[in-house]
Amino acid sequence: MIKKDIFKKDVREQFRASARDRMYRFIMADRTIKGAIVHTIRMVNEMRANHDLDPLETLVLGQAYIAASLLCSGFKDKNDRVSLNIQCSGPIKGLDVESNAYGEVRGYLKTGRIEVQAPAKLKSLSSLYGAGFLTVTKYVENAPAPYSGQVALEYGSIAEDLANYFLVSEQIPTGFRLSVFFDEAEEVRGAGGIFLQALPGADPAKLAEAEKIIQGIHSLGEVFSKGKTPEEVVLEEFSTLDPRILDNSRVEFFCRCSRDRMVGFLKGLSPAEREDMAAKGPFPIEVRCHHCNSLYQFNKEELTALCG
Repeated sequence: MIKKDIFKKDVREQFRASARDRMYRFIMADRTIKGAIVHTIRMVNEMRANHDLDPLETLVLGQAYIAASLLCSGFKDKNDRVSLNIQCSGPIKGLDVESNAYGEVRGYLKTGRIEVQAPAKLKSLSSLYGAGFLTVTKYVENAPAPYSGQVALEYGSIAEDLANYFLVSEQIPTGFRLSVFFDEAEEVRGAGGIFLQALPGADPAKLAEAEKIIQGIHSLGEVFSKGKTPEEVVLEEFSTLDPRILDNSRVEFFCRCSRDRMVGFLKGLSPAEREDMAAKGPFPIEVRCHHCNSLYQFNKEELTALCG
């Protein structure tokens, strides 16, 4: 992966940002409600830089990245991963994002720019999705096959449609809040999300209380922009449900593409295709990873060597 440097070679600030971007898992209500909260300012800003996104695209794809990071919070095996796919008729067109047990998130919008008049006047994103489907696919170690579930888009909100997915496909009451906060210069100053899920034996009254609390957290991104930590949010907001932090782990915009993998892609072309490219160019030949937008270039000598 080739990441754009958003820290301008300030290694100290890079490590500080990395240390802040983490997922915290917690449990509450006598161990009958589990949850996770993520701080993702660095992740969203690096995603934005690599994909060269405007604010609207950053908001849409940023929410999907945050959701994907939360979806992998319950993974136990290092090879577990999950993909979140949306196909829709609106200007967003769709998106494809995946995350894994290491907390690595990557993905892309299916349109480079969301074509909409006066994006600053948008009151919600629901009109930009239109009709479509949300698909969640889990790749779990030792499972005989991936598990995939799909629901129609009913709300035009990743958070609400994901909650609906869990209720319809897995019969589990679940709640999400996803937030990307911009300052007046349209720079991302805060980003994060939280999710709650009922466990067997959960008291309906406590579930209702937890749902009321999570719906009252209007802008987690703005809260994080002011310096509040994920632990403080959980312990303060859900204090009446006696929350307990279990552990924490990294989250990061990261893709396992590499120059060697792109060489493998070129080698996978037919000999005739490679020879045609080597003869006609144009050079450098460019191969782009759509998951992270990293660009790999190959000159004529390199491509000719692959034809040998």
